[in-house]
Amino acid sequence: MSIFKTASMIVALTLIGRLLGFFRNVYVSNLYGTSAASDAFYTAVTIPQTLFLVVPGAINAVLIPTMRGLMEKEERTGVLYNKVLTVVFAAFLAMAVLGVVFAREIAWLMGAQENTLEMTVDMLRWMWPSAVFIGLAGLWSSVCNAHQHFFTPTLGTVANGALVIVSMYLLVPLYGPDGLAMATTLGYLAAMLTMLPTLRRFGYRHRLSFAWKEDEALRSMGERVVPILIGAVVSQATTFLERGFANGLGAGNVSALANANQIVQMPMAIFVGAFTLPLFPLLASHVKRGEMDQMKQILQKGLAYLLILLLPVTAGLILYAEPIVRLAFQRGEFGELSVALTAWALPFYGLGLYGMAARDLITRAFYALDNTRTPVVVGVIGIAVYAVANWLLIPWMGHGGIALGMAVSVLFQSVLLFALLWRKVGAPINRSFVWTALRTLAACAVMSGGILLADAWLSALPLWCYLLLGVTGGALLYFAALFALREPLVAELVQKLRRRSTPAANR
Repeated sequence: MSIFKTASMIVALTLIGRLLGFFRNVYVSNLYGTSAASDAFYTAVTIPQTLFLVVPGAINAVLIPTMRGLMEKEERTGVLYNKVLTVVFAAFLAMAVLGVVFAREIAWLMGAQENTLEMTVDMLRWMWPSAVFIGLAGLWSSVCNAHQHFFTPTLGTVANGALVIVSMYLLVPLYGPDGLAMATTLGYLAAMLTMLPTLRRFGYRHRLSFAWKEDEALRSMGERVVPILIGAVVSQATTFLERGFANGLGAGNVSALANANQIVQMPMAIFVGAFTLPLFPLLASHVKRGEMDQMKQILQKGLAYLLILLLPVTAGLILYAEPIVRLAFQRGEFGELSVALTAWALPFYGLGLYGMAARDLITRAFYALDNTRTPVVVGVIGIAVYAVANWLLIPWMGHGGIALGMAVSVLFQSVLLFALLWRKVGAPINRSFVWTALRTLAACAVMSGGILLADAWLSALPLWCYLLLGVTGGALLYFAALFALREPLVAELVQKLRRRSTPAANR
C-alpha cells in the first residue's frame, strides 16, 4: 500500500473515530447538559484519553525500529515481543492499581470541587482498569505497524467509539453517571481486542517472559522511551491544567470546554491528519539525502495548504459559534445556559486552529532532522505561556480565557518552533508564502462580509438549513475569491481533484 493510500485510510478511520467521539459528547450533553455530573465525567476521562494519546506513540517510536532491525536480519521477533509484553503488562497493571487506590488524591489534584469530588473519584475507579487495555493496545498496534499493517490498529479507534456509545446507552439507565465510566473502560477493551486476530495471523503467542538480563535491545528501548514519554506528557499537560482551571470556575465550565474542543477537533482530524501523516516521510527522506531545499519546499507547501484550509474554518467558528453549538448539542438537559457557555469558548479555541496545525507540522520537520529535544523544550515553554495567559485572562473572560489561553500558547509555540527551524536550516518559507497568506486573509474578509450580508435573509430559515446554506455559500465565496486573486495552490488543488474524479485520465 502506498504512503498516500495508507495515510488516506488512516485519516478516514480517524475521522470516523472522531465522529463517534462527537456523538458520545452529544449523548452525555443530552443526559446531563453542563452540570456537575458531566464535569465529573470530563475530568475523570482525561486520564484514559491522555494515556490513549501518549502510550501508543511512545511504544511505536521505540519498538518499531528494533523489530524492523530484527526482521531485516531475518531473526525471530517473538522472544522480544514476550519480554516487552511482560514489561508493559506489569507496568500498566501497577499503574491501574495505584490509580484505583489513590483515586481521591488524583481527583483533588485535577481540581475536582466539593460538588463533583465523589462522582469524579467513583468514575476514576471505574476507568483506571482501562490503563491495562491501553498499554496492551499500544504494544499490539506497534507490532502490527512493524509488520506494515495499519488497518486493524486504526480500526480499533472506531471499535472503541462504537462500543462506548452502545455501552453508555445500556449502562447509564442502570448505573447513572457511573455507567459513563464503565462504558469508557469497555471501549478501550474493544480497541485492544480488535488486534488479537491480526497478531495471531503474524504468529505471535502471548507468554510472559522475565529473561530481561543482558538483553541489549530491551535496554536500548528503555533508554529511548524515557525522553519520548517526557515529550508526550509535556504535550498533554495543558489538558490537565485546563481541567484544573475550569473546575475552579464552578459547575458546567469543564463540560462547556470539552464540548467546544470536540467541535474544533473535527477540522483538525480532517485537514491536519491529511497533511502531517504523508508529509513526514517525505520530509525525512529529503533530509537523509541532504536535499534541504526540497525539504523546505514541502514544508512551505504544507503550511500554505493548512493556512488556506483552516483560516476560513476559524472565521466560520467565530461567525457561527452559537448556531453550531445549538445544532450539535441543544437537546435534553442541554439548555440555553449550556449553549451560552459552550458558544463562548468555541471561537477562542478556533483562533488556535492554525497554530496547532503549524506546530504539529514544524515539529515533524524537527523529527525529520533527528531533533526531538527542541519540540520538548518548546512544549515546556508553551505550558508556562498557557499558565500565565490563564492567570491574566480568566478574571476578565471566565472559561473563555482558558480557551483563548490555549490558542495563545499554541500560536506562541508554532512561532518559536518556526524561528528555531529558520535558525537551523535557513528560511523555511519564501515570498510566495507571504502572498498566499495575504490572498487568504483577503478571501476570508470577502467570505465574512458575504456571510454577514446574507445573515438577515438566512436567519429566518430552520437552523439546519440556515447553517447549511451559510456554510456552503461562504465556502464557495471564499474559494471564488481565492481563484479571482489567482492563488496558484487553489488551481493546483482543482487540478488534483479533477484527476482523481476521472480515473481514466490516469491510465
